[in-house]
Amino acid sequence: MSKYNRKQKKPKEDEFVSFWAKAFQTLEPYFRAIGIVLLTACAIVGAVWGFTNWREHKSQNAAELFGRAVKIYDADLLGADLKVDVKTDEENPIPKFKTEKERADATFAELDKLDKQYGSSEVAHQALIFRGGVYFDQGKYDDASAQYQKFLKSDSKDAAVTALAREGAGLCDEARNKLDDALVHYKALEPKGAKNDFYRDRALYDQARVYLKKGDKKKATELYKEALAKVPSTPLKDEIQSQLATLEGPGT
Repeated sequence: MSKYNRKQKKPKEDEFVSFWAKAFQTLEPYFRAIGIVLLTACAIVGAVWGFTNWREHKSQNAAELFGRAVKIYDADLLGADLKVDVKTDEENPIPKFKTEKERADATFAELDKLDKQYGSSEVAHQALIFRGGVYFDQGKYDDASAQYQKFLKSDSKDAAVTALAREGAGLCDEARNKLDDALVHYKALEPKGAKNDFYRDRALYDQARVYLKKGDKKKATELYKEALAKVPSTPLKDEIQSQLATLEGPGT
């Protein structure tokens, strides 16, 4: 029997106790540091939990403000024979407007509140596109383009929203007769992957429309046909076929 084995012949009832005793002796000098780390960890967890809840609350409030701006802009205008009904049980009713300008101004006021209170939120960031759309409807293409460009210069990774901003910028250039600039935006709309058809039909359709304005009917026809070939189920199918019928009809 070895010396080592002989030393193990101590009462087994002490083995568990001695383990924790030795562990205590080993860790005793570090207890203060361990305590600080644990307290720090608890504080961090608490802070993260609080921040997460605060951020969710902030995001919800931002979404509510943005939703109100959308509802205001979507509100029907008062007709000549309609009057404002001031009696309502609604807590924060959408006001009534007589003119498009009044309605747009009220929409901008809500969007300004959103920027002031939650300007760093993702909701406020995406609201740039909505603001650009309101400017576009007013014929203020420079202001609209500035909103779309501001969004595009960000690091947003939302493909759908980015596509809307890029098309909006193209529409602004097109409205200002900057056709070559518009083409740059519309070409950038095309998805990179061969199997990805998201917005491909729209990108080709927009390009074809610009080429028609430039007087290049041949290129426009090619793009319309490419849109139908690559995205057969496109919701733009009827419009594209109508354009092709005009371009390829008798006398053209």
